[in-house]
Amino acid sequence: MRQSGLHSLSGAMWFAGSNLSRGGALLLWAVVGWRLVPLRVTEALSGLLAVAGLMMLHRSFADLLERGPLLRWVQYALLGAMTTATIYLLWRPPAGPVLMVLVCAILGVQGAVIASVVFRFSGEDVGLAGWLTGAALALYAGINLMQAMVTLRYNTPDYPRAAAAMERVWLVGGLLTNGAVAFGYMFLSAAKVRVELQWRAQVDELTGLLNRWALKRVAMREIQRCRRAKEALAVVTMDLDGLKGVNDECGHGCGDVVLQSVAGVLQETVRGHDSVARMGGDEFCVLLPNTDLAEAVAVAERLRAEVDGLVIQYRGETVRIRASLGVASSEQCGLSWQRLMDHSDGALYQAKRDGRNQVVVAGVAELAAGEVESVVVEDRRRAENTE
Repeated sequence: MRQSGLHSLSGAMWFAGSNLSRGGALLLWAVVGWRLVPLRVTEALSGLLAVAGLMMLHRSFADLLERGPLLRWVQYALLGAMTTATIYLLWRPPAGPVLMVLVCAILGVQGAVIASVVFRFSGEDVGLAGWLTGAALALYAGINLMQAMVTLRYNTPDYPRAAAAMERVWLVGGLLTNGAVAFGYMFLSAAKVRVELQWRAQVDELTGLLNRWALKRVAMREIQRCRRAKEALAVVTMDLDGLKGVNDECGHGCGDVVLQSVAGVLQETVRGHDSVARMGGDEFCVLLPNTDLAEAVAVAERLRAEVDGLVIQYRGETVRIRASLGVASSEQCGLSWQRLMDHSDGALYQAKRDGRNQVVVAGVAELAAGEVESVVVEDRRRAENTE
């Protein structure tokens, strides 16, 4: 998460630099008629600033979308080519608007490269904002390439008319697309912040596992799906044995390392579509969709064995940990999240009472007792309401 925040900050800084650079290019282009400096020098500086601005714009989107140095070498190569060509053309001025052709062609390629990055890596989490931003960048690239093609016809009879028409399109289109890109960047930034906040709300910060609230949301969806598909659903609740002693002897830093190590073991042991959550403290829960009771018990035994074999090194100390597990299946208690959790918790505490470091399955007798108890509680509530 901290790394994601650094990417966002870096992207914002590059975006600000891009706006300043491209704004300076437009300002220089606007004062061409003032003749403060030779025309070719003004055009050269304006072109360099525009190309450098798009290079920074690429960097800003790559950082925002967390793509790192993707295609950055293309931007560096284009900026290098622009710088080299500008120096040469200032030294030996051409007869026609060669520099204008070069600038527009490079801006077109740059815009296409940035658009490809945005299109490819926006993803579902940013939705329409990514596609609209990519479309604006693609349109900007197309306008610049069209300007380059029109400028190439500078020695033809119809060039003055075509150039005048294209210049209006280039100026207006560039203004509109730049505005769209700016708004798109803000929308993408807002979307990334929203996704980050949603992630923070669903994930346990220490272990990276789902939290209790997120697991319940996943479970509700799985319960509906299992009802439609008539599939079984199982829950394995796990509690670490002796973590308090580890905290007392080695400190809470060691306890955090233990929790992180156990979380890694759980994620590596279960299937890809299973869900693992830290419920709080040293208690974990595994949701097993499309899993009958026998399969769930096998998974729980494998988890217990993996945790039992875990050897953790912390500041020269060797730490071992064990776990007690309780298993409940919808085959016995139905597709009810609360009942699954209640019975898996009951089996877990039975495992602790029976000596720990073992797997206990919620039994039929326990389920029946739970059903009787729930009926008694409900009768009491009705009696209280009647009174």
